[in-house]
Amino acid sequence: MQTLTVAERVISQIFRDKRTIAMMFLAPLFVLFLLSTILGSSSDDVTIGTVDVPSAFADTLASKTETASFKTEAEGMDALNDQRIEALITYQNGQPEILIEGGDVSKNAAALQVIQETLITIQGQQATATNTKLSETVKQLQQRLTALTNQTFDAPSPVVPPSAKPDIQFLYGSPDAELFDQIAPALMGFFIFLFVFIIAGVSFLRERSSGTLERTLATPLKRSSIVFGYFVGFFLFVTIQTILIQLFIVNVLDVTQEGNYFLLLFVNLLTASVALSLGLLLSSFSRTEFQLIQFIPLAIVPQIFFSGLFDLTDAPTWVEVINRLMPLTYAADALQNIMIRGAGFTDIWMDLIVLTGFMTLFVLLNMRALKKQRPV
Repeated sequence: MQTLTVAERVISQIFRDKRTIAMMFLAPLFVLFLLSTILGSSSDDVTIGTVDVPSAFADTLASKTETASFKTEAEGMDALNDQRIEALITYQNGQPEILIEGGDVSKNAAALQVIQETLITIQGQQATATNTKLSETVKQLQQRLTALTNQTFDAPSPVVPPSAKPDIQFLYGSPDAELFDQIAPALMGFFIFLFVFIIAGVSFLRERSSGTLERTLATPLKRSSIVFGYFVGFFLFVTIQTILIQLFIVNVLDVTQEGNYFLLLFVNLLTASVALSLGLLLSSFSRTEFQLIQFIPLAIVPQIFFSGLFDLTDAPTWVEVINRLMPLTYAADALQNIMIRGAGFTDIWMDLIVLTGFMTLFVLLNMRALKKQRPV
């Protein structure tokens, strides 16, 4: 009976908390639906650019994948740098030269497979045509020798020399790059975002639950001073955590790092700042640590789906809209461009502006949330 009494009290408390009910039953379904949609949006299709290649090669390649023809190699290089194509093929002295973009391991493999299949098809066609021509020539010689000597000759089967291997180079990365080298930047951004959010949110929530925040609000301090004070105070520890994560991934795990190390650190710290401001904001709408953790399935977990770990080539429009509303989308894009492609500040400035905008928005919303507790 006592057990039933306790169970009844717990059940009634949960039913009175509508947000808990929604998070328990709706959040998992939303995350699973989102994951199913994103996994179904991936595509193995690649676009390969060509510059002045033989018509037979161009036709065969076009029958296997989407192609883009460029008049000059410079135009093709621009498309490759802009990631509009996954590979660029040119011909030098009758032999193909292949340049792979190299930023996406899965796309690299798909592009190489299509190109290899095309080369095998072309070589097979050339070998067949050459064999046919040689066979006809040998047959004619046999007939002439037979007519002159009245003897029958067995001619050997013609052999076509093997074609030379194409020259394959990578614009970024290398053929030995592993999948972890590609996903490490996105994982680094996600882990920084996740742990900073939890630490900041829980710490700020304790300030509220212990009454420290209420006593601070009772002082003449401005809301902006309070918010920025907490932000700066937590940021010291956030910086240490961010530096440790970057050191471990880049220096200990020895993940490929092509760009500037301090620019990478700047992006990570900006990402941590966004997570810090979001954690402070959402903690204002929570009374307990459990309620704060409930925000993770909706505010944090979906972001890993939009961090570059999954291919969104064929994603529906509503998924693309959500993608643009996720801070980690821009953080992961900047981190991957720095680590894999060696991008500089001028290449990622737009991502930095958007991340700064998110941080500013969350800080302003946090000030507004504090206004309800102490109108000024």
